Amino acid sequence: MSNILDVLLQKKPVVCDGAMGTMLYALGAEAGQCVDDLCLSRPDLVRQVHRDYVDAGAEIIETNTFGANRVMLESHGLAGKAREINLAGVSLAKESAAGKAYVGGSVGPTGKLMAPYGPLAVEDAASVFEEQIEVLAEGGVDLIFIETMADITEIGAALGAAKKVAPDIPVICQMSFAQEGRTMMGLDPAGAAKALEDLGADVVGANCGAGPHDMWEVVRQMIQAASKPVIAQPNAGFPQFLHGRLVYMANPAYMAEYAKRFVEAGVAFVGGCCGTTPEHTRAIRAAVKG
Repeated sequence: MSNILDVLLQKKPVVCDGAMGTMLYALGAEAGQCVDDLCLSRPDLVRQVHRDYVDAGAEIIETNTFGANRVMLESHGLAGKAREINLAGVSLAKESAAGKAYVGGSVGPTGKLMAPYGPLAVEDAASVFEEQIEVLAEGGVDLIFIETMADITEIGAALGAAKKVAPDIPVICQMSFAQEGRTMMGLDPAGAAKALEDLGADVVGANCGAGPHDMWEVVRQMIQAASKPVIAQPNAGFPQFLHGRLVYMANPAYMAEYAKRFVEAGVAFVGGCCGTTPEHTRAIRAAVKG
């Protein structure tokens, strides 16, 4: 496990890719369509996004499998295709990376509240994550990205699943923080960093959220609390509804400025989340690799 992480850390800061979902919608995916299923129905679109990020200088690209767990897929009537979607997601990413980038298997939340606040028991969540992560590992991902999590219990279930079914693959854990600097469940950045380390994460950090400005304080607190490498992947600002569509207002130069600040503060992995594009990635790489 340490080999891949050691190799990456030797050339830190490591540049990760940006958004997948918003890019696919920009390329013509239909509103409300299951983005993960595009790995099967429109592999050309997924392949194009991956290749554009690799061409922009991303050193890690993530599979289009963020919502490809059984619970999320059930809402689209696709639970029976979970294995097929995840294997296709890995295959498309590996083909597009073509040895120029590492491939991270994207694992998102189930979309259900965890017990005692909601209907999903911890052991059931762990089973769901085990199913997905085992397939991602079978497909040959280099890393596991557990991301956009608001509940430490849920991310703990996913991390435990990864350590059980794919013990040799490094796991990157990212929580999502609201504008007030806490997760939806009220956890602060320092507490999140410490909790993730205690649970066994190899890299800890934050993604999504309200944008790079709000993530700046989150990142600083996580760096101060963490002994593990830290990752930051903010949205391209907070989305605004303009002329009938959601628009992310942070341009590549603005994102790159904050990426440089993150790296100067000690962040080892930097990239983007919702609303970011290959142009954001290209600007980030130019800013942090100088």
